[in-house]
Amino acid sequence: MIFSKLQFTLFITLTLLLIVLSYFYIDKSVSLYFIEHADTYKAYGKEVSKLGESHWYIGIALIGIVYYKFIKTHKLYKQRFLFLLYANLFSGIISVVAKIIIGRFRPWKLENGEDGFGFLIGQNPDFSFLENLKYQVDMLVQNSTHYSSFPSGHTTTSLTVFTFMMILFPKQYYLWITITLLGVSARILANDHFVSDVLAGILLGIISTLFIYSKMKGKIEKNY
Repeated sequence: MIFSKLQFTLFITLTLLLIVLSYFYIDKSVSLYFIEHADTYKAYGKEVSKLGESHWYIGIALIGIVYYKFIKTHKLYKQRFLFLLYANLFSGIISVVAKIIIGRFRPWKLENGEDGFGFLIGQNPDFSFLENLKYQVDMLVQNSTHYSSFPSGHTTTSLTVFTFMMILFPKQYYLWITITLLGVSARILANDHFVSDVLAGILLGIISTLFIYSKMKGKIEKNY
């Protein structure tokens, strides 16, 4: 899974454009639809969302590293599990930091007729920048999960694992695409994220994993 510079630039540009368009024209209406039909979709979305929980992949990576370092020595396989570990940690840290800095309302804030849409920093236009910053910090301290919608962390993890599998096992791409689409769409069905949050997670997961790949390419492709 290797992009040319032109393809990579086009991918980033197009995804960023879709994120902006989704925020203004798609996010709210889609989330309101799934709020209205929560009885149909939410339980399914919550269950399938487990595919995007990073602890599964971090755990698998750690087991693989220990196994191929101490039990059945194999440098190549150990490096590949290190790749999985580093990619998940790197993308996960960036996702968490971005969530805190951006402070976006969850779709939950649209439930029961509320109009909680947007970002903490823009909720008080009469405040100074420092006052808005203090307000954001205070709200995040009180309940960070309500204001950590962007980007989708589960989607970031899903695309991190997807990119990892596409790099090492590209022939099974139909399987990886199917599993990833299920996990990603579940975040919207569960009403935990807006469409643009998911798009941002896709972008972050792919870019961060390709970055780690660029640093480890020789080690994970070399036959020891």
